Amino acid sequence: MMADRERIPLASALVLAREVVNLLAPSCERIEIAGSIRRRKPYVGDVEIVAESKRQSVSVGFFEEAELWSVDLSVDALVAAGRLEKLSGGDRYTKLRDPRSGLQVDVFTVKPPASWGVIFTIRTGPADFSQRLVTDARRRGFHVREGALHKGRLSCDGNRWASCPVIDTPTEESFFEALGLPY
Repeated sequence: MMADRERIPLASALVLAREVVNLLAPSCERIEIAGSIRRRKPYVGDVEIVAESKRQSVSVGFFEEAELWSVDLSVDALVAAGRLEKLSGGDRYTKLRDPRSGLQVDVFTVKPPASWGVIFTIRTGPADFSQRLVTDARRRGFHVREGALHKGRLSCDGNRWASCPVIDTPTEESFFEALGLPY
C-alpha cells in the first residue's frame, strides 16, 4: 500500500485512470480524467475521475419506480469483484483504492443540481486555483454548492439554506463565462 504522500509517474497513473474510465464508461453519459493527471503533472498521488451517470429506473413496487445512478452500480460491481477497494463514499463522491498499486481513485459523480462545468473545473484544480475560483465567485454574487453554480449569496435561514437559482454550466467555458471570467 502506498503512503499518503507517495507519488507515481504520470504514465503509470494514466494507465490506471484509463482502465477505470473504460470500466465505468458504459454507465456514464460523460466521463473524464481530471486532477493532476489532466494537468499532466510528472508525478501524481491519486486518480480523479469526473463522471456524469446515466439514470436507470427500476420498479420497487406495483406502482412505484426508483431512480438509480448507473455509475454507482458500476463502482459497486468493481468493488465486489475486488478490482477496487472502497475507502469511503457518499452520494456524489467515492474514495477508492487500486489494490495492485495502492493508488487512491476518487470518483466525483455529477448529479442534479450539479453541473459538469463546475465539477470538472474544480476537480481539475490545482486546489489553490479551485479555492480562488470559488472565492471569486462569491465576490461576484454567486456561490458553489452541491457541485452547482448558484446566483446569489449563500445565507442561512435557521437550519435551511436559502435557495438561489442554479446557473446551467454544462462546460468549463460556460462556468467561466457565467462568472464573467476569461477561460
